[in-house]
Amino acid sequence: MNRALFPTLTSTVFLIILLVSSCDKVTKSHIAGGTTISAITAKGATIVSLIIWNGDTELTECGFCYNTTGNPTLSDSSVAVDVIKGKITWKPYTLKGGTKYFVRSYAKSKLGTAYGLEANFTTKPNTVPIVSTPYMWSLTHNSASFMGLGVSTDNTLEILSKGICWSTSKDPTINDNKIDLGPGTGDLGCIIEGLTPGTVYYFRGFASNEVGISYGWTKIIKTYDGYMTDYEGHIYSTIRLGKQEWMNRNLETRYFSNGEFINTTGTATINIEQEDKPVYQWAFLGHEDHPELLDDDGRLYTWFTATDSRKLCPAGWHLPSIDEWNELLVHLDGNLRQSYNWDWSRQLNITGAEGGFWAQMAGFRYANGQFPYGSNYGTYWWSSTEASSTNAWSVYCRPATYEKAIQWEENKKNGFSVRCVKD
Repeated sequence: MNRALFPTLTSTVFLIILLVSSCDKVTKSHIAGGTTISAITAKGATIVSLIIWNGDTELTECGFCYNTTGNPTLSDSSVAVDVIKGKITWKPYTLKGGTKYFVRSYAKSKLGTAYGLEANFTTKPNTVPIVSTPYMWSLTHNSASFMGLGVSTDNTLEILSKGICWSTSKDPTINDNKIDLGPGTGDLGCIIEGLTPGTVYYFRGFASNEVGISYGWTKIIKTYDGYMTDYEGHIYSTIRLGKQEWMNRNLETRYFSNGEFINTTGTATINIEQEDKPVYQWAFLGHEDHPELLDDDGRLYTWFTATDSRKLCPAGWHLPSIDEWNELLVHLDGNLRQSYNWDWSRQLNITGAEGGFWAQMAGFRYANGQFPYGSNYGTYWWSSTEASSTNAWSVYCRPATYEKAIQWEENKKNGFSVRCVKD
């Protein structure tokens, strides 16, 4: 044997062993498993793969690579994710709708990159936007304001337009009257002016993208018929319901119609149970420093104030009898379209072809000075009908959207709301 060749031969054999060993470590040091796909949407899916690592070398990165042609590698699109309990998970949300994607996992170390088995899925087709019709915030005889137009999408397509459309006919479209609030998503509101008094309108939200246009559910309102003014100058819209015409909100005046001032107690919570025929008015909880609340809640009056000969209701209007209240309740099936006053928030909720009676949850005051909260909160309205020497008939509305109003005999010294009806 030629000894001169031995070192060369030995080196060659060692190099071959080293290469084989290195290749073995590349394939065994980390293994990316098969990929499972679920919860497919137009934007993406939930993609999960196993990562097996035998500890021969440190795992430096793992994740998923993907494309739309097949056999994806790191030269295509990729995303790195963390291993959690031997699994990697990816939930893409910016993929294109109606598109087939190929995806596989990968695992990297200083020895190289291993790929898992390829999987594929097709995202769901793009669809029109999802629209929620906004709720009505306020209403007058010729205008309405809306808040909370909600527009969202399951796609990555841009919202091209959104807004509110309306008509005097059912199911309005953008070919009728509309206000376009521009592109994009978000909760928005608007004021619609120039409406006709005493008219039923149909409103609904709309939004469009490249696929088409969609609409929210239809809301029905009736604009108020007119307005009236009390002695103090407060203006009230009015609405005709059946054969009656009512103020749209609670009375808030501090004066009788003859101009005489109505006193309030020095302390809002003072007990007046021992007084004979107390004539007082209060802001709820004595909040005279919140005039914006009075515009919605009105004031609270004892029955003796509401029926005083100096007339609490403006000229041409009067405190309704319990029979007149009954006529209203029958007309509206007892549903006064309640509105809420929790945490001083406002949400006017008027529905139905007849428009509605804004039953603002304005609270009340017991003769002992207590202003109830919680489940006892609600609104009482006085009637002019006496029940006994100590009690009078009233109408009570609880803070539950679909619960009907009921009638109660109540202490005349309590502080309740007043709603006037036209003579």
